[in-house]
Amino acid sequence: MEKYRTNTLYFTYHFTCSPNEITAIDKRDTAKILSIDIFFTIKINNQLYFQADLPAFEFYKALAKWQKKWLKNQQAAFYYFSIEYDEGAILEMIPFHQLARLNTSWPEAEVYNVFAHQYLVNELSLLEGNLKNDIERYFDIKISSFMPHIPYREEC
Repeated sequence: MEKYRTNTLYFTYHFTCSPNEITAIDKRDTAKILSIDIFFTIKINNQLYFQADLPAFEFYKALAKWQKKWLKNQQAAFYYFSIEYDEGAILEMIPFHQLARLNTSWPEAEVYNVFAHQYLVNELSLLEGNLKNDIERYFDIKISSFMPHIPYREEC
């Protein structure tokens, strides 16, 4: 009866550029930072829900900022706005009661996108940590030195 408990979520991504596209020297180069994309997909119950090229550093910063907010308020919603897209949040996690809904502006299919809140928080937290580690390994950089220079939008 509780449909959200059976939903499974899969995030996958890969970089769409070579590892030498950005170096520590480029940490203040906003155009270069925004040019580094990942091809990101979300599957819910093995059905494609979302896929798009996203600016990797910008997306990571949105996840990292949400994580800090969530540590202070465990009902904090996640919103990913891009400076390249003016029509609202590309991705959002909206908590309600013990549940949370994962929405996108660009769904590939209509799927039941409600999960147990803690499950979705755990998955987004894992994504944040994995993306940070993968960016640092792939480009041989420390993302912390880029953070002040990564463009970030909190709302439209």
